Amino acid sequence: MTGIFIQNIESPAQIVTPGVYGADFKCSIYNQENNTFLMENLQLIELIEPITITTTSITNNYIKDETEIELNSTIGFIVSDRIKINNYIYSISAIFGNNITLSKGLKENITAGDSASKKGNLGIYKLDLLLSDMGDYTLIAKDNIFGLNISQMIKVVPKSLETMYKDIKNLEYAILGAWFIGDK
Repeated sequence: MTGIFIQNIESPAQIVTPGVYGADFKCSIYNQENNTFLMENLQLIELIEPITITTTSITNNYIKDETEIELNSTIGFIVSDRIKINNYIYSISAIFGNNITLSKGLKENITAGDSASKKGNLGIYKLDLLLSDMGDYTLIAKDNIFGLNISQMIKVVPKSLETMYKDIKNLEYAILGAWFIGDK
């Protein structure tokens, strides 16, 4: 669930896609009450951790779906790093010498000399939303690179739980204060 949004307050909506880096998500916000789209074609931005860029090259030719790749050097890379090879970003699941194992197979053929660079992509995609009408909504995110389609629920409420709690406490104090004053 994306979460609870406070009416008229901008809040981040996010989707998490473990192992999917460099996607191009566009999303729409669907109003469940009146079966209409409130917003469409909104761009989600992938969160990127700050890293030291490391670049090397591929030593041999490899075909799509292979997971074992030899680099000219693995210095600067560790297991779980993300690495961009040509057009796609992969996660490194093992390193042995100058050989790496990718957590998923290559999405395209690569050739000796192709560049391989460490990336900070996190697989978390975010969008700041401001929703003015209370109700239940669905965030529908579609990616045109990997063909992903992810939906999550959003509920818009008039106040935060903290504000509602404070309002109840203030009302309680007002009632107790009036009770004490009327009792004397």
